[in-house]
Amino acid sequence: MSTQMSKDVGCPNCGTAVRTEMWPGICAQEHPELRSHILDETFFDWTCPHCGYSAQFEYPCLYHDRERRFMIYLAPTGSGQEFKPVDVSEKFPQLAGVTKRVVASPAELKEKILIFESGLDDYAVELVKLGLSDVLEQKDGIKTLRAYFCGADESANRICFAFCQEGKNGFTLRKTSMDAYHKSLEITERFRGNDENLFVPVDSLTARDMLDEYFAEEA
Repeated sequence: MSTQMSKDVGCPNCGTAVRTEMWPGICAQEHPELRSHILDETFFDWTCPHCGYSAQFEYPCLYHDRERRFMIYLAPTGSGQEFKPVDVSEKFPQLAGVTKRVVASPAELKEKILIFESGLDDYAVELVKLGLSDVLEQKDGIKTLRAYFCGADESANRICFAFCQEGKNGFTLRKTSMDAYHKSLEITERFRGNDENLFVPVDSLTARDMLDEYFAEEA
């Protein structure tokens, strides 16, 4: 169920209190236009009507896709790894079987939506992303700052990511085969643990820990 509220937000530039619409709860099926704004990266755009100052106004919100059975909680306070897994099984038994994630930025929220709408496992996607990032760093000698899933095509045997590298402007698109994803899926099935009832962060740190476990067992 979508929830809407309004609050006064002080403009950082002119100090004017601006009545601002907020959506603490977003249901993809009830408000598909909100989903579109998240994906085109305009959902958190904020402009002062008095002085024209523009900024990103980020706030906590819960995104829910009933049909695909996933929920993503955006808590824009830092790295998602700062959040402890939250077990909701006792209070909300109706959420059993729903994939639940916590993210720390609008970009991560968008990425999770794209991953789950593609029918993919985000643990495996993070493993592929990490592998590609390591390859790029070894090849170019440049650190990857951020990377995001862009899309996948099983029939074309490719999965695509956008990489932001240190010292470079913008993002660079890179792709690899879906074979890498399926191999990563085998690893996740062995090491992911049971998170069915938990809101958890799944990101590059999660993938690194999982990969370390895998190599330790293989050694």
